[in-house]
Amino acid sequence: MQDIQYWRRKSESYLKNNVNSVQYRQKIVEDLRKFINFDAYCCTMTDTQMYFSIGAVTEQSIENIHQQLMSLEYGSGDVNNYRYLVESGLYIGRLSDVGIQCVRYKEVLEPHGFSDEIRAALIFQGQCYGFLTLFKKTENVQPYFQDAEVEQVRILMPVMGEALKRFHQTIIEERLPTEREQSGIIILNKDLHILSTNMKASQLLVLLRKNEGLLDWQLPKPIQAICANLLANRKDIENSLLVPIHNKGYITIQASILMTADLQQQIAIVLNEASPKEMLTFLLTAYQLTPREKDVIVEIMKGMATKDIAHNLGISSYTVQDHLKLIFQKVDVRDRNELIWKLFTRFNE
Repeated sequence: MQDIQYWRRKSESYLKNNVNSVQYRQKIVEDLRKFINFDAYCCTMTDTQMYFSIGAVTEQSIENIHQQLMSLEYGSGDVNNYRYLVESGLYIGRLSDVGIQCVRYKEVLEPHGFSDEIRAALIFQGQCYGFLTLFKKTENVQPYFQDAEVEQVRILMPVMGEALKRFHQTIIEERLPTEREQSGIIILNKDLHILSTNMKASQLLVLLRKNEGLLDWQLPKPIQAICANLLANRKDIENSLLVPIHNKGYITIQASILMTADLQQQIAIVLNEASPKEMLTFLLTAYQLTPREKDVIVEIMKGMATKDIAHNLGISSYTVQDHLKLIFQKVDVRDRNELIWKLFTRFNE
């Protein structure tokens, strides 16, 4: 078993070589194979609010059942679901500890030859930036994960969480090369097969698939996730899912249920380049700003002077200055002008 210093050295060496998030996850998991006996894996980055996938690295044997797993994740309340692992503070769970009579095991994993899984939330400083799931097959010489293997994953979790935070906060300078005032539209059937798309949606699908290394017929994980949640809850999702595309920009995804004239259920997916307002909301969360720091930024966006901010928020001017110092440190800027540019102005250019 390797200690946390070993994994920190490995992680830093990959980050120094400027690998992207997909390459980073692949390299770390392949290193993990040297110390843990597992047959398949899925490692996904998530948004920090809804825990939806914004891009996964998935082996083919899991790719084939990924949509079934997502449907159970949002619809059945099955054991060790990702939200439960985060909100309970457990962060890691082994399927064989909680019983193999659960729906996920009986209906999906066992029929496809899998005998056990470890699910781990990749947490750093209280925020979840992704999930790592390892699987064992029935034919494995050790079909169930051992305590030492669970502990090795537990040691690695915060290291991966910190690295994914860096990728999550990467500020992408370029804008997506798409036409303004045009939305990408995809129509899916209830089994999530694409029925039709417009030209812009086809272009954005290429970017989303390339982001995950998918084939041209595979549905990107962020779309799978938002659809699975929509179908499970039977209502439209109010918040957009924002997906970073390496060296390109950010795509927003929204989903709505449609009914045909003969009452057949379909799903409409709307894809867009993220708006300045959506980017501002995303970045305020990504930089882990406190509610009061967000209040100060809103006042700054209005052009308020320090004394006016203090009056509007009911705090002293000295407290405003203290908040500003912390904000500048978190966002890595030197003054208000840089702050406004980094969070908002540049997405209007």
